[in-house]
Amino acid sequence: MTIKATSALSILAIWITTALAVVVENDSWWILIFAFLATGAVGISAWRRLGLSRLIAIAGIWGGASLAAGSDPGAAWVSIFAFLATGAVVYSSMRRDALGVAAGIVAAWVVVGLAVAVEGEGAAWMAVFAFLTAGALANTGGNFARGAAGVLWWGIAGALVLIAGTGWAWLCVPAFLLTAGSVGFSEFHLPKRMEWDLFDRDDDRDRVR
Repeated sequence: MTIKATSALSILAIWITTALAVVVENDSWWILIFAFLATGAVGISAWRRLGLSRLIAIAGIWGGASLAAGSDPGAAWVSIFAFLATGAVVYSSMRRDALGVAAGIVAAWVVVGLAVAVEGEGAAWMAVFAFLTAGALANTGGNFARGAAGVLWWGIAGALVLIAGTGWAWLCVPAFLLTAGSVGFSEFHLPKRMEWDLFDRDDDRDRVR
């Protein structure tokens, strides 16, 4: 059993970004607790080949969370959702070459970090929907268009928040819904026909289907 490079690099990304946040803002030290938990989420599967896409997504998650924590110690709690997002990515069905999906996840978390850096702690709650976006995208396989939708909608939301202030932070909600919608709607198929099963009975030979 060997440790995969992408797992080791993911752990390194978590700790480099976290250390920088604590160096810049000492009062955000307790982000280290959730960095440790995220390390465990990656480390217990360190023999798995996470792939470049998961590595980029994890680096983006912790880059955004650390930017928020390093900008305002009151926003250090976003590391809780960074840890949850890390677990969602590591144990998802995300393909190892799904770089577009990774870009969508990174976009959401970078927006959170920038919003807190510019607007303060009041924008930190956007991390909740960044986590939900990460979970939705990570379980889509490798569809580039879905990741692009995340970049688009979160980019628009982030730009408006940075321009107009925290009063527009609620745009992270439709950004998540529109991104998740691009996931779900493409997988929805109408039934081709109706099967008349109102009066069918099960017997001992057949299993219920």
